[in-house]
Amino acid sequence: MRAAHQFLFGYEDGHRLLAGSRDLAPATAVALLAATDAAMPDGSAPLVTGLALAKSSEYAFCVTWSATELPRPGAVWAHALVVAEADLAEPRALETLVGLPRRPSRGVADLGSYRAPIALEGAVPAAPSYLPARATDRELLAELAFAAYDPRGEATVAHEELGSAAKALLSLWRAQWPALRAAFSFRTREVVRPGTPEFDLTVTRKIRGQGGESAASTPAGTEPWLKSVVEDAASVATTPLRDFLWAFGPHEPRDPRRLGALARLWPSIVARNGRAARAQLERDWPSPQSGVALKQILFGGKNDDWWLADQPDR
Repeated sequence: MRAAHQFLFGYEDGHRLLAGSRDLAPATAVALLAATDAAMPDGSAPLVTGLALAKSSEYAFCVTWSATELPRPGAVWAHALVVAEADLAEPRALETLVGLPRRPSRGVADLGSYRAPIALEGAVPAAPSYLPARATDRELLAELAFAAYDPRGEATVAHEELGSAAKALLSLWRAQWPALRAAFSFRTREVVRPGTPEFDLTVTRKIRGQGGESAASTPAGTEPWLKSVVEDAASVATTPLRDFLWAFGPHEPRDPRRLGALARLWPSIVARNGRAARAQLERDWPSPQSGVALKQILFGGKNDDWWLADQPDR
């Protein structure tokens, strides 16, 4: 049965694990302690963290809240859910997982409810209470997609509204094919230091040593592939681009930049522009051993010769 193991972290002579549904390996416990602890001023939006646990073939999804009711300034509550990588492939299980994080309602008196795993099957997915109710910010979604998927993007993005950032991050994560989703680590934070290689994408209110919003510009209005990625990530229903990504993404390395490569190829396929598709394949799959399945499907013998549609004699 698919299930999420849950772990509650909070303050008790320091930030520590207060309750859980199983024992944690030492390396996993250290990783979750670091992932759930964060500086949060009063009124801060809940922080989200997605953390790939490659050594155990698991994934941790965490939400951290400010614990202003506790006597210790800066104390936080954090609820971490750990699932097997395979559980991320089932859409309903994923939606259930995203709705599970909850802040303790009675502090330490509430610990017992965190000591049993939670079934991911048969449950009705709940709307995440830690996310804002407003629609996903598509301009921000484009900025984050560019940061995560384009080689020119930066892994750390500054943005003032962390609630909107959390919603956009989850939209990107849900739209990824399962193997990439299980490898993609992300987070929102109030303040970070430059250079956090353990996370593929961080959205922060402030980058230490810098001020204001990120200076990087996102060519959202000029690059068709980015528009398609944003439309797909914002869509509840499956899109043709998502079908394409999920068909060929599993043949690619578990690197978010490979989603960008596939997405850049997509507009030429939609336009049935064989010349542009070949040029894109040469740029992003230059060796004969790369993209073999993709090349065979697009230009092999089992298709309708769509790539010849732009030739003068057709």
